[in-house]
Amino acid sequence: MHITASVVLLSTAVASFAYASDPVIRMPLIRKGRSFSTINARRRSLDKRDPFQTSLYNDGGSQYLVEVGVGSPAQNFTVTLDTGSADLWVPSTDCPTSECPYTRFDPAQSSTYNSTNEKFGIIYGIGTVNGTYVTDTVTVAGVSVQNQQFGLASTTADILTNPTTLGGSGTDTPSNNASHSSDSPIGNGILGLGYPKLTAANSAGEPEYNPFVFNLVQQKLISQPIFSVYMNSAAEEGWVGEVIFGGVDDTKYTGDLTYLPVAQLATSHNPLDSLLGSSSDAYYYWMVYGQGIGLENSQTSGSNGVSFDSTVPFIIDTGTTLTYFPDDVANQVAAGLVGVGNYQLDRQSQVLMCDCSAGNSGASLQLQMSSSKDVSSNPVTLTVPASELVIPLDAISLQDATYCMLGIAPVGSSNTNMFLVGDSVLRSAYLVFDMGENRIGFAAAQNVAGSVNGVGSSSSSVVLPGATPILLTLTITAIILLLSPM
Repeated sequence: MHITASVVLLSTAVASFAYASDPVIRMPLIRKGRSFSTINARRRSLDKRDPFQTSLYNDGGSQYLVEVGVGSPAQNFTVTLDTGSADLWVPSTDCPTSECPYTRFDPAQSSTYNSTNEKFGIIYGIGTVNGTYVTDTVTVAGVSVQNQQFGLASTTADILTNPTTLGGSGTDTPSNNASHSSDSPIGNGILGLGYPKLTAANSAGEPEYNPFVFNLVQQKLISQPIFSVYMNSAAEEGWVGEVIFGGVDDTKYTGDLTYLPVAQLATSHNPLDSLLGSSSDAYYYWMVYGQGIGLENSQTSGSNGVSFDSTVPFIIDTGTTLTYFPDDVANQVAAGLVGVGNYQLDRQSQVLMCDCSAGNSGASLQLQMSSSKDVSSNPVTLTVPASELVIPLDAISLQDATYCMLGIAPVGSSNTNMFLVGDSVLRSAYLVFDMGENRIGFAAAQNVAGSVNGVGSSSSSVVLPGATPILLTLTITAIILLLSPM
């Protein structure tokens, strides 16, 4: 996702509800391995112990995918799960196959479909999608949200037709708990999990609406107003991670969950201009108050990281492959992780290529976060070692690789306070997104190297399973910026 201007925020604290039952929706996730121009097949999964189960799939390391059913009876789509956006959208039969070549939603086949006649449109870093807002039943893992508003795409540009970004098969056959319906699903839409004010409707001046995950709470379909994400190690292959709506799996993390408040944005032309605590502030992105980037065992003499005089927003975005910092910060962090002269910017892809041996440097990146809008003397820390941040591109393992990419990238300017924390860092944490308390919980993920407040696992993702590597092209940029609405 990419920060947009002219956005007003709305506090969306969720009230306590009395639930008729105590459901938890547990969803396997799968991840693909990286290659030099695409991020190739590397899979993840999760245990399925609860009655509501479906698939979540990370396509090429750039997007986590989940199968959703839309309409009555359900027409199934595999869509990207993204905490950095808020709209659900899928392609419609009005979209030509040249732009929407995979499964398309047919309104005539749904008995619960209703059109709103309200325009829908999003501009991404690599393309656009346009259509109309509609309402219908949306089902995940056998749990159905009634009258869910979502975007029905009638035209797309460079979104579904680019094989390195979105584009892939859903299925026209309704299925319940179809967690493993495909060994290699590819995204055919997006399921955003952000706040209501992040929807494209609100950005266009239309009334905001409850995104799918907020309607799970509003319609009392989950036991708690939370969802949790566990990505597992990048070295693991198969269905080995999980996303849970309505619960937390304490076997997937080490130590205790530490919660931080969601940072509010002041209403302004550019919502990232300030993080003031006034009554005009509201919730928009899942983000926390950042106060520094630490470097442990730095490979650059005298460099221990970057501290800020005041807090800045750290956006927690599962829909972004890499982690983006302002250019000067990204370069300082890169030098500390891999050493001066051991990395360089690839001008075509705008990613930092690095010496593969740097994965064994012993250096670590440390996110330092405050529990308020003020800089704290005792920040919460998320520490990620270089072994998790150096990504082989032309081989399965770091030891065999010739070309590697750093999981930290420059945002494209030093005159910005954009800190976008993506999968390269987030996989070291177990994450709990709390809609009721407007907070995010962090704990050290099991089986992944890294720690939260010094407590964590020593496991390391040295081997990155993947498909046959191919040559680096500019498509890396397209993959990374997939979920970056301009």
